[in-house]
Formats: sequence, structure tokens, C-alpha cells
Amino acid sequence: MGLPFPGIGVVFDIDDLDGGFYGWKAWKIFMRHLDPSKLRGGTFLEGDTNETLSGDANEFCIAVYSEAFGDSDIDYVKGAFADLTEQGLAPPGRRFIEKLQLDSEPLLDRGRVDAGGFFVTESWTRVDHDLCKGADWGYRPGSAPDDLPPELADELKDLMKGRVPEAEGEV
Repeated sequence: MGLPFPGIGVVFDIDDLDGGFYGWKAWKIFMRHLDPSKLRGGTFLEGDTNETLSGDANEFCIAVYSEAFGDSDIDYVKGAFADLTEQGLAPPGRRFIEKLQLDSEPLLDRGRVDAGGFFVTESWTRVDHDLCKGADWGYRPGSAPDDLPPELADELKDLMKGRVPEAEGEV
């Protein structure tokens, strides 16, 4: 599901992410190395690659597209991951999926970064909450449950202001 504007995909090796919950692990790496204020207007897609679905690879992709993106924005994303040796990233020769191929990948919508630099999703999830908290990203879900435990409700209020509460451990 490509979008009609510039984009770049970052590829993760599912085996190196130790399988289970590999999407969450990939997002932790992705968010830790990018500044959301530099991705304003970006839309995020995610999913297993075509090669994974056909059995030729075992990869997960997080893509960012933006109408406002130019070459420098694509270079920013590529530059953040090009030389990393962090476990979970695909090898350098397979680490990125460029626009032409990216548009044919079976990726699903995950969220976006608004003009204020906040990660925006349709509705609150604990996964997105914890990812944003752990990466020091602001978070503005479109809706949240009314019955969130008080500590999560307080954290969400802080995340929606762009302030991240002090983490008590790695997320």
C-alpha cells in the first residue's frame, strides 16, 4: 500500500529480533534512533515484506512517507540507521527499501507524526503508549479508554503534553 509521496522503509531481521513480538522490538529500535520533530507530517506503515510472505526472507519493515519529505528527510532516516550495528536491523545491503519497491510492499497503516511532533494513532494502545514513553516521543491517540488505571492515565496526560514521565526501567 504505497502512498503518493516520498517514502523510505527501514528493514529489520525478524530472526535477529528473536521472533515473538518482533514488531514491537523493531519499533523500539526505530523510535530510539529518530527525532519525531524531524518527521512532522510523516505517515508510518509497517509489516512483513513481500519476500517474507513468499518465504524468501524473514524481514519486517517500518516505512515513513510524507508529502513534505524531500531528499534531506530521506537522508535523515537513512543516516540514522545506515551505520548502526544494533541487533535486529537487516544487514546494510538489505536495510532500506526505496520508494519504487516500497510502494508494492503489503504494509499497513500504523500512525503518523502531527505538526507538533506527536505520534498520533486512531486509538490508544498500551504498546504505543509504552513505545512513546520509552523513546521520549509525545503521544496523542485519537481516543483512549475511560477506565485506564490512574498511573497510565497520568502518564498519558504527560505524553499528550509532550513531556515523558520518568521511566522506572527500560520499556
